[in-house]
Amino acid sequence: MDSKVEIYGEIEEEKKAAESIQAREIVQEILDFGVSQHQLIKIVYLLSIELEDRTLLETLSDVLRPLLFKENEKNKSSSIITE
Repeated sequence: MDSKVEIYGEIEEEKKAAESIQAREIVQEILDFGVSQHQLIKIVYLLSIELEDRTLLETLSDVLRPLLFKENEKNKSSSIITE
């Protein structure tokens, strides 16, 4: 007796693979738009604060936040004041 297994829909690995491909396409679209390094960090930060996993949200935002402020401080210290 030959038994055939029919699968309807996608298995979990296929769904994750499709989502990964879509994520790569979104990243490529952002890069094609033409963004600076500061903008990339800001985008990653803004996406991190949208995460549902609170621990991951805090971890990523804690790492990225100082990078954003460090760049702001560099920009402030290099500005020219004219009176």
